Amino acid sequence: MEILDLYDDNGKLLNETIPRDEKVAAGKNIMLSVIFIKNEEGKYLIQKTSKEKGNKYSSTGGHVIHGEDGFITIVRELDEELGLKVNDKEIKYITTFKYQSRPCIFNVYELDITSLNLDNLNLQESEVESINFLSKDEIEKIINDGKFLESHAYIFKNYIIKE
Repeated sequence: MEILDLYDDNGKLLNETIPRDEKVAAGKNIMLSVIFIKNEEGKYLIQKTSKEKGNKYSSTGGHVIHGEDGFITIVRELDEELGLKVNDKEIKYITTFKYQSRPCIFNVYELDITSLNLDNLNLQESEVESINFLSKDEIEKIINDGKFLESHAYIFKNYIIKE
């Protein structure tokens, strides 16, 4: 069972923990990290989650477990979900924000990558069904069709493709 740290609405660590699937009390939050990977053509690596995870489209990310920070989490999630090992210096921090509709603080990262062969990645079958590079327009269509994970769609629209 994963244990998560709790944070206040400003992202300050509260020195409290909670089991991952337990309900979060009012005024407290768990923390997640999400990364959008962009290739040299300006397309983003999008994954379709497994049936167990809802069969939605999303970016790579996950819960910040007890003792981790957002950056360590995103490096771990890239390796776990995609089998992708990256140079820490390649990851660009975008922002941390409080998600309004859930008790969550999100860390947002971006990674520009060239020459990534998707066939060389090792997908975590329990979480990821498939991956593909998609254009901004293709992603927006999936979002508009309600097939994209809500929080990741919000991040994409508000922090990644800022227009």
